[in-house]
Amino acid sequence: MISRAAALMDHRRMDVTLEKSAAAPTLDMLGANADEYPWPIDPARLIGWTQAEPTHARALSIKAEAIAAAGYTGAGAEDAARILPARRLVDVALDLETYGNAFLRIERDRAGRILALARIPAWSVRRLRAGGYVSRLWDGMREQKTVFAADEVLHLRQPCQLPGWYATPAWAAAAGVIELLDAITRYNARFFEHNAVPDHIVTHTGGTLSDAQKTAIRDFFRTEFKGLENARKTLFVSLSEGQTLDIKSVAQANDGRFIELYKTAREVLPAAHGVPPRLLGIATPGALGGLSEAREQMHMFEVFTLAPRRAVLRDALAPVFAAAGIGDWDIAAPDLTPPGTDIAALPQMVAAGIMTPAEARAWIDLEKSARSQKLDRARLIAELLDAMEG
Repeated sequence: MISRAAALMDHRRMDVTLEKSAAAPTLDMLGANADEYPWPIDPARLIGWTQAEPTHARALSIKAEAIAAAGYTGAGAEDAARILPARRLVDVALDLETYGNAFLRIERDRAGRILALARIPAWSVRRLRAGGYVSRLWDGMREQKTVFAADEVLHLRQPCQLPGWYATPAWAAAAGVIELLDAITRYNARFFEHNAVPDHIVTHTGGTLSDAQKTAIRDFFRTEFKGLENARKTLFVSLSEGQTLDIKSVAQANDGRFIELYKTAREVLPAAHGVPPRLLGIATPGALGGLSEAREQMHMFEVFTLAPRRAVLRDALAPVFAAAGIGDWDIAAPDLTPPGTDIAALPQMVAAGIMTPAEARAWIDLEKSARSQKLDRARLIAELLDAMEG
């Protein structure tokens, strides 16, 4: 039998609720209705994280541009660009990197022939439980709702370990780090908003402060102590004999520790995105930063991040392009040739008859080489070409 005291304690324990606080997304967007499958992470949160951390946002843009900005290659490149222009392909890649999903509407003529692929913003799309998709957009006045049949939409998904109707972006594992970086930034912003000093408690003992003294102290903390140029100033108060004034800091001085924490946390994002740190403006401690290191980083970036995502795009688009009669096409990879490599190979290309000396000389920009401190090297190659021509 449970005693009254124990029952009362149990009742009290049931009334206690612990809630975890987190950075709430600032963008309010629609969730899923009852007839729609909800996303595993609401697109509003995904956008909120993108707006909260510049390194994260930069990584998404870099990947999208590197994946698709070079356009198409192959004999069918022109026809592929007609169905889905290269710049729209970058938008699709950005959706895929940001949300883990991208959606394209397949537009056909009356005979059923494929005319074009039109991007549907990923954040606006929900899968319907009855089949098909719905897109909800806003024109500033009202919601524009469009329902698509399943065969009208091409759904592209990132490779994902989690099952479900939608893929979850790989970088979502670093969501906690993004929220931490956002919290550190907002904390320090609030620090400066509050007159660049932590909160204080002012206590007075012995006698009574005059109204003028109280006003002076109040004004000092409320109005006089504003802006970076006024930070760390000293307040002087003249007191009568026997009076004391005690000013105690309530908040801890964590700004120095937060800076170190910010730097450490930010280094997680390149790994989460698979982007070389130097492309994000992060200098890795101990790295030399020479051309060899940059070349190796770009090679790994292409092999392990860009090429696999390009393959996802290519495999998803291939059936639609084939149905449109387009073959022999691919998504072009960016040129990763290190600076100077093309120039160094010019003499061999001339000797092999691949190009004429005049054509090779047109590739050499002495003024540009001088600016990059390679004037002597460019002159040497030019002299070699002159010797070949002679």
